[in-house]
Amino acid sequence: MLKYLSLVLLFVSTTVFAESKIETEKLTKAEINSVLIDHTYPLGGKELKKSKGAMYFSSDGTLELIWEGKRGTGKWKAESKSRFCYSQTLWSGKECITLLRNKTDGGFIHIFEGQTRVLKEGAIEKGNKI
Repeated sequence: MLKYLSLVLLFVSTTVFAESKIETEKLTKAEINSVLIDHTYPLGGKELKKSKGAMYFSSDGTLELIWEGKRGTGKWKAESKSRFCYSQTLWSGKECITLLRNKTDGGFIHIFEGQTRVLKEGAIEKGNKI
């Protein structure tokens, strides 16, 4: 019972990542749009210069993608509960990323398929960098 109560308390209001004690905050749909529209988002790295790829998000719901040198296009949409989803031409299926504001160090926490990645402040860059 104590384990269950501790687990519930962990997820009330803000999330804290135990390993590094990072305090996070969920983003609204409007905040996700503000963070992503007309910005380039790093994939597979903590910042754009050291990532395996990137996505550029347009205001019309389209995206451009580069992954390990291959280019693609797709569609994206911000959702509630601090996440955005997309589908694109390099691999099939809809994928969703949870994006949390890192209140401890700035930047964001990226969660995809159960894997957590810290994006440094400034890692999501203004404009199309692809």
